[in-house]
Parts: sequence; C-alpha cells; structure tokens
Amino acid sequence: MHKSIVKSSILLRTTMCVFFWAAIFVMQAAQATDLSGIDDPTLLAAVEVWLLDNDPDSLPVFASLAGEGNKAARLLLARIEATEQAAGNFVNGLSRKERIDLFRSDSGKGLFRPTWLKSEMKAGNKVAAVLLESSNTTVNVPAIRTLYEIGEEEAAYDLIREVAGIGSREDKEELANFLPPASELTPYLRALQNPVAGFTPGHAALQGIIGGNEAIEPTNTFPGPEHDTNAAAEFIEFGYQNGVEATDFDQANSYYDDLANWIETDSATAPIATLCHRICNNEDARSCAITAFGLAGGYYKVIKFDSPLQALIEQSRYVTSDRAVSMVLRRVSFVKTAAGTPMISDGDLGEKSVCLAKAVAEVRSQSVTLYDS
Repeated sequence: MHKSIVKSSILLRTTMCVFFWAAIFVMQAAQATDLSGIDDPTLLAAVEVWLLDNDPDSLPVFASLAGEGNKAARLLLARIEATEQAAGNFVNGLSRKERIDLFRSDSGKGLFRPTWLKSEMKAGNKVAAVLLESSNTTVNVPAIRTLYEIGEEEAAYDLIREVAGIGSREDKEELANFLPPASELTPYLRALQNPVAGFTPGHAALQGIIGGNEAIEPTNTFPGPEHDTNAAAEFIEFGYQNGVEATDFDQANSYYDDLANWIETDSATAPIATLCHRICNNEDARSCAITAFGLAGGYYKVIKFDSPLQALIEQSRYVTSDRAVSMVLRRVSFVKTAAGTPMISDGDLGEKSVCLAKAVAEVRSQSVTLYDS
C-alpha cells in the first residue's frame, strides 16, 4: 500500500514536471512565430535610434514595419504606448488621430482602432495575449509565471502588486515561493503577505535598501531612531506624491546616505543616477538623486522605468539609455500630486537641487503642449 502511494506520488510529480517543461517549450516555440521580424535589420536600427530618445526617426519606422506585418514591431509599438510615462515633444505635438495612426492597428475605423496587442491576440499571438493580460487588475499568478518564462518579467509589475494586495493567502504563498528573492517587488509582497502592525511597504523597501531583499522577515527593528525610520519609510514609499510640505525627510535623516547610495548603485535606479551625474557635479549629484527619486513618486514608482519589450530591448540596456534618462527628466519636470497641483514649487526645487532645477527649467521651456484634438 505504502509503495503504491509512493509510486503514485512520484508518477504525479514526474507528470507535472513533464507538463511544466512542455508548456515552456510550447511557449518558446510560439515566441519564434509571435515575435517574427525581431531580427529585421531595419527594426533593430530603429530601436537604436529610439534608445537615443529620437522619436521622429524611430516611431514612424516601427509603425511602417507594423503595417507591413512585422509582429515584433507591432508588440513594441503597443508596449511603448502602454508604458510611456512621459512622452516627448514629437508625440505630444501629434493630434489624436495622428497618434492613433502611429501607434494603433490598421484594423477598425476612426479613433477607436484597437492596439496592436489586441489585434495580435485575436490573431492567436500568445505573447501578445499574455502582455495584454499584464495590464489587467486581476489576481493571476499563472500569467506572472508565463511572463517570467518568456523573459518579460518587468511586464508583471501590476499583476504582482495585485496578488500582493488582494490575492488570497494561497495566491500570496504561491507567488512568494516563485518570485525571485532579489525581485524589486519582493518588499511589497513581504509587507502584505504576513502583515505586522506598523510595518508598511515603505518599511519593507527601506529594509531591502539597507540590508538587501533576500531572506528578510517583516520586523519593526531598524538601526535608526524611530522618527527617522518612519519618515524614511514614508518618503521611500510615496516620495513627494502628497506634496513636499507633507514629507519629513531630509539630509539630517540617518537613512539619507543609505537611500542616496542605493539610488546611485542599484540597476533599477540607473536612469536617475545617470541623469544626476550628467547634469550635476559629483558633490551635488546625491541631492539631485534624492530629489528626483521623490518627484518620481518613491520606490514603487521608480522601479517601473522598464523596457517596453525585453525580447527586443534588454532591461539592463534600457535603463542606461538616453531614452530612459530623458523620460525620467520629463517625468520629474511635469509631475503633479494626486490633487492635480504641482508637486514642488520652483523655489523648493532650487533649494533641494540647483542642478536639477536648472535642467527642469530647460525642459519646461522647450516643451510642446499636448495636442489632444
């Protein structure tokens, strides 16, 4: 009897393993078809131009290739439209019809044409289907697994947040067992999986910043004073989202150097670090980095400066590109609070970082008002 049970258990595990790897092989085979055109020299050349933050000479090329049937170009265009956090003058200067002509599928009519992701999904494109799923506010652990399996883990951000926030205990446990310890969202899950009074996602992110994300349990034991800890945790979680005056975090905080060092060295914040070292001298780069981090919205916002399509643009390549750096500068230049008011006055910005204030003023002076008719 016991031997029979053991054999059945081994057979079940073996069968599950076979199905798991078979699913991966099927998805990998599907990728070759669903991302056809990914090696097109014209596409690759246009990607290089786009990474230089040159929209006029890249986006129309993507659109032309998409219209000719290049599936990789179609998915890239759709993901750029979906993930863009601060469009440049070229896109802002387009009318609504021109933007739709540029980014959307050629099926449908008028101003209600579907995205290329929806169009490709209807045509049976599995990669498009799971990328489209990534934008849904639903608890979907299998979709997260699939995104990791196809190398598009950055697209899983919203789904991971959803599971951590409203998923069942079983969902959170499954995600915790699957999510790599070094994942940027591990702190968020850690804070919400087994809640500890007073331990927020901001505390979890602070914990990871000063000690690394791996093998850390929720605890209210921190090396700094309680006031400094809570002020740092709030700033790390929200930045200046509620306005500068509502934030009690400055250079006197005992965690200031920890956060500045993390921003300057972590791959997730490479666009901010690169920006500040370009526009400031070394001495002022740290205050610039902290200020830009706050204006971008804190930890859980800055980790979203991601490659739109990792199959085509590796994350490590994207975060160090001119595109990512320029997008960060545009975002901090025009960001507003949830109430729609400016997040920081020109005077306050100048007091926090002179070099960032100058760069922001230049971007604002050259900006094109969004054309939305």
